[in-house]
Amino acid sequence: MGIYIIKSLYSNWIKIGHHKITNRRPSVYYRYINRGFYSVIHPKEIYNKLSFSDLKLLYWFHNLDIIHEKNIHNKLKINYENIGEWYKYEDLDNILNIIENDYGGINKMPQLEELEIAKKWAFKKLNSKNS
Repeated sequence: MGIYIIKSLYSNWIKIGHHKITNRRPSVYYRYINRGFYSVIHPKEIYNKLSFSDLKLLYWFHNLDIIHEKNIHNKLKINYENIGEWYKYEDLDNILNIIENDYGGINKMPQLEELEIAKKWAFKKLNSKNS
């Protein structure tokens, strides 16, 4: 399990969410490489820009879980502008302070190899659907 922060490459919004690491989905990239974030509430300006290639992983707090995520959102929604789980990039420093100091979040970015493996997995999955 872990908490990620991703940023839209086309706007000033970041998303905070969680991903459960499993044998079938062994890195955070699997959370959005195949389907993006089209199924969640999001800012209008990124309506058609929620695919993997439209986003950048900024942080991966590998030691936090879904309970932490819910508590973080509850705390953030009081003081920061949000649309669903999306927050303004300008608030990132304050958000990081809360995650790290209040919840003990430890950032541990995935290795580049994990990204390449996830890309191959998504490509294989896409090709099997089209066959």
